Amino acid sequence: MRSRLNDKVAVVTGSTRGIGEAIVRRLAAEGARVVVSGIDSADGARVAREIGATYVDADVRSPARCESLIDEVVREHGRIDVLVNNAGVFPSLSLEASTAEAWDEVFSVNVRGAYLCSRAAVPHLKKAGGVIVNIGTTLAYRGSEDRIAYAASKGALLSMTKTMAHAFAKDRIRCNWVTVGWVASPGEIALRDALTGNGLAYLAERGERTPFGRIETTEEIAAGVAYLSSDEAAHVTGCELNISGGLWI
Repeated sequence: MRSRLNDKVAVVTGSTRGIGEAIVRRLAAEGARVVVSGIDSADGARVAREIGATYVDADVRSPARCESLIDEVVREHGRIDVLVNNAGVFPSLSLEASTAEAWDEVFSVNVRGAYLCSRAAVPHLKKAGGVIVNIGTTLAYRGSEDRIAYAASKGALLSMTKTMAHAFAKDRIRCNWVTVGWVASPGEIALRDALTGNGLAYLAERGERTPFGRIETTEEIAAGVAYLSSDEAAHVTGCELNISGGLWI
């Protein structure tokens, strides 16, 4: 693989498994100095060990932990070039089945966590002319009756992405968004197992109904993040990179 990210320092939230794990593996393979972060220290340490990275325990619901995550990255590597706000939760909740507490929990991770990490990273990204990549979803555009909090939170994250792209263009900080369609991540499989009894079979069957006849892989999302993190995307900001196989057209 051609190295596009040689020596860039990248931190990815929620990267102990699933899409986040695929992202750190791809960024490391392309030459970045990667920091794995999340709340699962066992999986985080495993991933970091396998790709020659470091792991920092970080619960993005905590302002102090978001600040210390960025501080630890800068202390170890001297700077930060790329922040990927990937940490997210996506419970299956309709309006009537949800509670205020459940709503707040989703927003505390999906929106507030991205805000807190971005706020902590921006002073350092200004020095590097760095990159923020926010991981989104097609549900931010089309909604979902059984994931109302998740869809609303990602809609807010999309708006935040656009706002930051405009606000920090003068500082040469690029802020972009990756639209994820449907991925057979461990979290998605577990959710569908609980709902249907056989998550893999359900996802395979539903994938056949999509325009490309399958749902996307975590590696395909990671490839898009690697591009947006690289100098090849030096003039790309405020972008919505749709990697959903035509799921939302």
